[in-house]
Amino acid sequence: MRRYVLYCCTLLIFTSCAQHNRIDLQQKDHQMSDGQSIKDTDLLETNESNIKVTDVVAFDPMTPVGRYSLVSATPTEQQSEILSVIVTVTMPEPIQTIGDAIRHVLKPSGYRLARFNAQGPEVIQLLDRPLPQIHRKLGPMPLQDILLTLVSPAFRLHTDPVHRLIAYDLKNDYMEEFAP
Repeated sequence: MRRYVLYCCTLLIFTSCAQHNRIDLQQKDHQMSDGQSIKDTDLLETNESNIKVTDVVAFDPMTPVGRYSLVSATPTEQQSEILSVIVTVTMPEPIQTIGDAIRHVLKPSGYRLARFNAQGPEVIQLLDRPLPQIHRKLGPMPLQDILLTLVSPAFRLHTDPVHRLIAYDLKNDYMEEFAP
């Protein structure tokens, strides 16, 4: 038994060392911006004095995470487009207005509602209205759709990804139809 365990440990050590030290090289030609052609093996030289700023290295977005597993090393669509993440929201009892519900939904996303003075009077009135009972549980759906569902189809959603703000305004069709 002891010999078997020793054999397994030795085999595991050798296979992991072999896995980390193995480099698969494919002979590919890369075109430089000045028309010069270089090979992958030229890019893998370890002498730092041979590395040039103009060298082109092909980036492979797949990263090994195990012996037989690869994952993409790029962000998912939902990580890039935060408002497209699929969520299910249940509003706690203290949330009574539409404005409170929007703030509650936005809290985990990093976005926040723009100040009232940046929005029209129709939006300010809407945000102070009571939250309909049917909107206490929403989803699963994209966060952007939840934000639109809370305010009704009469409003447009505006996003500021730089400052992570959202705002609403009344659509033109409704402004003319319901103008005082």
